[in-house]
Amino acid sequence: MDIDDALERAKSFGRTQIVCLTTTGISCVQIAMLILSSVFIAEVPPHHCAVCSNCTLVEKIPITTDGGYSKCEEFVDRDLSNDTQDCSGGWQYESEIYGESIVTEWDLVCNQASLASLSQSIFLLGLGLGSVFSGVIADKYGRRPIAIVSLVIFNALGVAVAFSPNYIAFVIIRFLTAFVFRGVQLPPLVTMFEYLTPKYRPTVGNMPGVLFTIGALMMSLIGYLVRDWRYFHLTIMAPSILAMGIIWLQPESVRWLTSHGRYEEAELQMQKVAKFNRAEDFPSPALKTHSDPVAYDEADLEPENVEGSGRDTIDGSSKQSNSLALLFKPPTLMVTLVMSWLWISYTLIYFGFALSTGNLAGDPYVNFFLSSLVELPARLLGIPLIKRYGNLPPLIVFNILSGLCLIIIIVVPDDAGDGLVVTSFALLGKFLIVCTFPPMYLLGVELFPTTLRTAGTGITHLIGNIGSITSPILLYLDNLVPDLSLMVMTVAAFLSALLGMLLPETKGSVQPETVEDLKVIFDTKRLFTCEQICNQNSDEGDAISLTVDNGMDNSGFDEASSIQ
Repeated sequence: MDIDDALERAKSFGRTQIVCLTTTGISCVQIAMLILSSVFIAEVPPHHCAVCSNCTLVEKIPITTDGGYSKCEEFVDRDLSNDTQDCSGGWQYESEIYGESIVTEWDLVCNQASLASLSQSIFLLGLGLGSVFSGVIADKYGRRPIAIVSLVIFNALGVAVAFSPNYIAFVIIRFLTAFVFRGVQLPPLVTMFEYLTPKYRPTVGNMPGVLFTIGALMMSLIGYLVRDWRYFHLTIMAPSILAMGIIWLQPESVRWLTSHGRYEEAELQMQKVAKFNRAEDFPSPALKTHSDPVAYDEADLEPENVEGSGRDTIDGSSKQSNSLALLFKPPTLMVTLVMSWLWISYTLIYFGFALSTGNLAGDPYVNFFLSSLVELPARLLGIPLIKRYGNLPPLIVFNILSGLCLIIIIVVPDDAGDGLVVTSFALLGKFLIVCTFPPMYLLGVELFPTTLRTAGTGITHLIGNIGSITSPILLYLDNLVPDLSLMVMTVAAFLSALLGMLLPETKGSVQPETVEDLKVIFDTKRLFTCEQICNQNSDEGDAISLTVDNGMDNSGFDEASSIQ
């Protein structure tokens, strides 16, 4: 029997899948805390030049045009003239709300204000580079060993960050932490999807995103209670330390074993899965060998034919190639390019909203909590939408809506309703862009062939980190060009909606094992072709014809392909 059929016989959602979901979930909680921790670690509290104990602010600090005290200048000698100079004796920071951060400890303000944003960009660069490295070695040496080794190294580096003696050491250690963490996150994630049958992928596959949001909510509480950045960072390392007790239960992927010709190990692993899941009357051997061709037709892609299609058999898997060059050749090239842009756009817009909560009206801790809280319904909404409509329609529609929301934020004055109008639309924009995450995530996992899946996911994450790396820089440039970040985010959202139309719908499809399988999916499951998107009927004026070409009816989707 094929692997999907064997997984059904071994309980398609048993203890093995729960272990995979748990390890993946813990890593998602951890990555949320790591990525978003800069909101508190690098927070910039209100500040001004330090003044002597018997001096007043009016005597020493000039007033700016907006009526506040200057953050970076002081009077040379107010008794003689109104000449000013850069702060000569350091800075004083507001401590009533804000705690100790790297900004207050190392004075990363004024001429050095860009260093706080730079540290976050370098951290995100580490995540991107780590995505490719961990993806390649996990595809070559196996998911399980890479995850275990990476977790041990990550915990050591994560603790070391809290003891950084200076800014340079902080940036270097945190970069290495991010680089190694992708080896903790990606292999278990891919393994989880490879142990899921198609009917469970939309529901279970959406859980990591929900847990990411829970991690952000937990971090907001930790940030409120622990306001020293060193103790804060030690506290947010708790999930990965907890993962040390369960990572040993993580199984190796049966699909990975068969794709590398390790057939006996694959059969043994399948038997272990069945035993661990307490499956009854599980056959031995379970994975049969035959010489049927790997290619399959459109009917094989329908859910009723997913199980027993004969695709994941040992001989079929052995015909795959894991050359990374295939990622940049058709049809995989289209997946690589479009998924890379979708990740760039998502990370740019997501972090644009997430990292700017401190600039919104109100308490920064409450704002961050609310900004994270709106993600929960967005994550959960993705499950029924994907089951009913597939991946592409929600992806396209919510990108368009988030772009419209960004336009409103640009147009509305910042002080409208004491800033609450902008805050409300910022929360709505965060909700809308997070709604695009579940379908985007599933598309990547379900389109890359098995032996390229981890590497393909890693490379698209690497390229996608251009958005997250750019986001804090754009937010800093808003001081020079007002609303620059919002304008870039708007263009990115609309472009994502357009490019998403070039991908095939994966609703109810089996995961492709080879590039040939992916070609069949492109031929039979595309909602739109490039010609349909670009074709303009000259006789009809400027109406663009976007005809569904995969046999779906006018309602948009064939009920026969709905996930049961």
